[in-house]
Amino acid sequence: MPSTTSGNSVGSRRREWTTFLVLTLIVLPALAVAFVGGYGFVLWMSQVINGPPTVDF
Repeated sequence: MPSTTSGNSVGSRRREWTTFLVLTLIVLPALAVAFVGGYGFVLWMSQVINGPPTVDF
């Protein structure tokens, strides 16, 4: 019973690279844009509700 599975390791390596590329090129940039956009939306809505920030001297 041989313990080498060269066919599975090639498929696994390809799947690993595909997952890495999808994460780095699609998922993480989309999450960054969503986070920054969400933060901007929260700031915008807080200024709509509370008014613009003022400086009290």
